[in-house]
Amino acid sequence: MISRALRFGALLLPLLTNLAGLPVAADDGGPALDILLTNDDGYQAPGIEALHAALSAAGHHVTMVAPRENQSGASWRITTGPLKYREESPGVWAVDGSPADAVAIGLRVIFADHAPDLVVSGANLGQNVGATANVSGTIGAALMAEYLGVPAIAVSVGMDLDEKNATPPFSSTTAAFPACADFTAGLVERIAATAGGGPLLPADVVLNVNYPVVPAGAPRGVRVAASGRYSAFAFDYVPTGQADEVRLAFTAEPRAATEQGSDTRLFDEGYVTISVLDGELAAGDAAERQMTTRLETLGFP
Repeated sequence: MISRALRFGALLLPLLTNLAGLPVAADDGGPALDILLTNDDGYQAPGIEALHAALSAAGHHVTMVAPRENQSGASWRITTGPLKYREESPGVWAVDGSPADAVAIGLRVIFADHAPDLVVSGANLGQNVGATANVSGTIGAALMAEYLGVPAIAVSVGMDLDEKNATPPFSSTTAAFPACADFTAGLVERIAATAGGGPLLPADVVLNVNYPVVPAGAPRGVRVAASGRYSAFAFDYVPTGQADEVRLAFTAEPRAATEQGSDTRLFDEGYVTISVLDGELAAGDAAERQMTTRLETLGFP
């Protein structure tokens, strides 16, 4: 439920106090973990390579299981037909499917004899703050892990849409991947070191981490924030010039930074945001009671 996620966010905040002085040292005294690393940009994307390097350098055993091709925007989509997967190099697997497929193959096939301690999804090219999380393949992969009983963290790095047509595109995002990877390694260490021998995260909880690209270079700090109502991006369809064909076009969502205290607002202000998502997808108690009252005249027993 939402209230449980918010309570965990309140407990998490004191643990992140020392993370505000970025970058973060990877070794915080926690145990070495068995980590399944995935993403939605493809197994050769620079974001996942940066996370692989940082988590491995922190002493964790990292196995990469990720889509073969870019699967951005895939959300929690799964493939019902045959799926091919192959080990491209030792400990690096490519799956011909969605991010959620990759996690499911990883947990049910590659890790069939024992579950990893943690799934890390990312680092994504582009922020997944607010309602963007609903369509994100990065978040979808983390939710699949949570659904299959393994704690998960989703990690994204912001992008500046003005860099879309630059050569190379989104160079600020690419430049920020190593710093975000070091921060993520520090976050993983902190969570592991403070788990007290229990679960790394509460049941049904996924952490959504968004690392900003800021002109000054370093984020202002770290904030645990509620997920915003609005998406990071507005989208529309524009003609391609071919008959009966359009393509998706993204622009900045002007309402995204208007919600005080939300991840969209704090991210826009230059903070690393950590949102505590609830994998149950259940409504709160008040909404459930209201709808029960409104629907009782339908004659259910």
